Amino acid sequence: MKKTYLLAGGLSLLGVVVGANIATANEPTNFENLIAAEPQHLQVSEAPPAANTIADASSIITSVNQLLANQESMGQVTSVSQLSDVRPTDWAYQALASLVEKYGCIAGYPDGTFRGNRAATRYEMAAALNACLDVISDRFATKEDLATLQKLMDEFKAELTTLRGRVDKLEARTAKLEAQQFSTTTKLTGTVVMSVQYGGRPSSPNPSVSPVVGIAPANTNPTVIAAAILNLNTSFTGTDLLQTSLSTGNGGRDAISTYEIGLQTDSTLHNPPDLPLPYFSPSNYAWSGYGPTVELERLAYSFKPTRDITVTAGSLFYPSDIIDKNSWANDEASDFGTYFFLNNPFIVPYALKDLGGAGAAIEWNPKEGPFTVRALYLAGEADRAAAGIAPPSPGGGFGGDPFQTSLELEYANKFGGGKNSYAVRLQGTYSKTYGIEARAAGINFELNLDRLGIFGRAGVASIPGGYFPGVSPLPYSVLGVPDAGMTAYNFMAGIGYKDLLVPGSVLAVAAGAPFINSAPNLGFINNANQVNVEAFYKFPISDNISITPIFTAIINPNNTNGGGVISGQPILQGVIRTTFTF
Repeated sequence: MKKTYLLAGGLSLLGVVVGANIATANEPTNFENLIAAEPQHLQVSEAPPAANTIADASSIITSVNQLLANQESMGQVTSVSQLSDVRPTDWAYQALASLVEKYGCIAGYPDGTFRGNRAATRYEMAAALNACLDVISDRFATKEDLATLQKLMDEFKAELTTLRGRVDKLEARTAKLEAQQFSTTTKLTGTVVMSVQYGGRPSSPNPSVSPVVGIAPANTNPTVIAAAILNLNTSFTGTDLLQTSLSTGNGGRDAISTYEIGLQTDSTLHNPPDLPLPYFSPSNYAWSGYGPTVELERLAYSFKPTRDITVTAGSLFYPSDIIDKNSWANDEASDFGTYFFLNNPFIVPYALKDLGGAGAAIEWNPKEGPFTVRALYLAGEADRAAAGIAPPSPGGGFGGDPFQTSLELEYANKFGGGKNSYAVRLQGTYSKTYGIEARAAGINFELNLDRLGIFGRAGVASIPGGYFPGVSPLPYSVLGVPDAGMTAYNFMAGIGYKDLLVPGSVLAVAAGAPFINSAPNLGFINNANQVNVEAFYKFPISDNISITPIFTAIINPNNTNGGGVISGQPILQGVIRTTFTF
């Protein structure tokens, strides 16, 4: 027979035993029969709760100490009616009333509750029996009573001894953890990524123009990319968050960022290129270029002045922290690996996506319902004074180039009993990045049908004249062709499936065009539309480790099909990304 019972049931049965024997002095009541009489009310818990954290250990110690020190608060409850969660209709009401009113054996918890529906472990049962036996043996007893109760004491003697030993150990462990914990207000988390990539362009472009436009020769060499981000998450009130992040890495490069115009061999996104064509550089691997020095990655503070509003302000955070989120395509540590599929480049321009900036954001979620409004302003080089800065940094400072201001309206809800969900986000961004001004609108959507997801983004941008600053000595022109501005479009769409083969896994594939535009066909460039295709499968090794193979293909790179002097051969890249989180 199981010897661990619901605390209310076990103690109530004890009350029936004592009440029957003491009040009527009849033959001893069979305790086994009493248990069998109400089997539907008995719950079993074979082991005490695990104590994996300081809070868990403290909770167990507090609960057990309350039980062991029950007599200290006995005088506070003299009637069962004082226990707020006990009703006359409860099956053990009479037995509990006897224990409280006749024998003064049960005191309840300090908040005036008895918690009779909570499962008790053998240890808690032993502690409760011990508290009652101390009272009953002093005030009431017949030989039959004492014999029955002595049997119970003997039955739980080992558990009671073990319980006291466990309490001592938990108290010692809690004291040690409290003395050694990092901070009472700060939690350390981190993400470490190690990737091996192999890829490139099958053949070299025309060598006569390659040095001019900065396209490297063909080379399909493997590289190793490593990056680490450490976060110090601090909360002072429980509803606020001060996030301080540091990043470093080995400065590893990937094939795509090496081959695309605007990312020359001596530059990375963490060191903006001398030839800034950010919309023509939409695909580089998100973890390339970290390190080798340690840099401040994020410093921002979020708080809630009211229940429905969250305000974020900081000297360094990212627009993607606030807007353009998508549960399938937004996290470079666990889903797609290249920038184009992580965010819409019109809504989150690459300069701000990579550099981040200083600014503020506000999120309003009325009554914590399905509708949310988000707005932000970020300056990408707020720390740089404008005077004396050479191109391509014509601005700088909190109000200067590069910067963006954005607004997002989201409606998200669940259906089908909570198993399915959808979200639609309408977006607008005005930005200026290294002389390139853009007024953009976008849409971001996702539909989740149990494990299956359909998702996508689309955007349109109006880009006034001046899209090619610094390329030609002629103002607002490229190779003598006037730059009168353009309208540009982009889109991406994908499908994904979760828990394929193993729980926690994610398989997804997406395709899209990053920069369809109305600029003139220059013969060697902009004579086709670039198309990006990417697929990944995230395979979880544990809760903290995952391995993700990623394949990326870029067709008609840099909007050229090879009809001119620049090779239009595709860029292919494979990545095996290993992610550690803690």
